[in-house]
Amino acid sequence: MQNDVVARALAEVAASRAWREKNAARRAEMQLKAARAPRPLYVLKSKKQLELRLQ
Repeated sequence: MQNDVVARALAEVAASRAWREKNAARRAEMQLKAARAPRPLYVLKSKKQLELRLQ
């Protein structure tokens, strides 16, 4: 009976560790993609800024 509980707990720990590692890998991949993406020269905060540049 106690072995079953311990085995279930160990399986839960292994599953959560695998999930955490999978999430970390996905997060690293997303950060790499974001780093490779081209960045704008400036961030337009409002449409008024754009209108002032065009005048």
